[in-house]
Amino acid sequence: MTTSPPAGAGTLGIGDDGTFRIQFDRTLHHPLPKVWAALTDPSKLSVWMPGCRIDLHVGGTAVYDFGDEGQATGQVLAIRAASEADPSAELKHSWHWEGLPDSIVVWRLEPVGESTRLQLIHREVVRDPAAEFAVGWHVILDTLDRYVDRRPWDDVWDDYEALADHYQQTT
Repeated sequence: MTTSPPAGAGTLGIGDDGTFRIQFDRTLHHPLPKVWAALTDPSKLSVWMPGCRIDLHVGGTAVYDFGDEGQATGQVLAIRAASEADPSAELKHSWHWEGLPDSIVVWRLEPVGESTRLQLIHREVVRDPAAEFAVGWHVILDTLDRYVDRRPWDDVWDDYEALADHYQQTT
């Protein structure tokens, strides 16, 4: 018996560049500037993702501190805010998790009417921890969506088992 994927589920597999990746493609029903601010403004980011810090300049530090679960660190590789000439935005940083090869995380935002298409790609990730990372990204994106929507997010981990089962089956 197959179950349907959880709402907002990402995919795991080989990308066009030949590397293994985790990819999410979601629509957030808010304008791009609001979503971009939630991701890049330190005072907003620290609310919905405590322990995370992104120094918003090329060469800046990216830190995702998950407490007892571990910490990912990286360096900001590229930043492009939306402009009149290009209404999309992108943030790219490296991802270093102790004991694993470094990988890359890309956040892409594109306006779609009054909403924002958010693509998160974590590439060059090794398969073994990919399912766990996918669960983490899934919950992070759920939290971001609820934050910009001004809804509580204290229950986002409640479906952990179902998410873990889903992503384990997709690796």
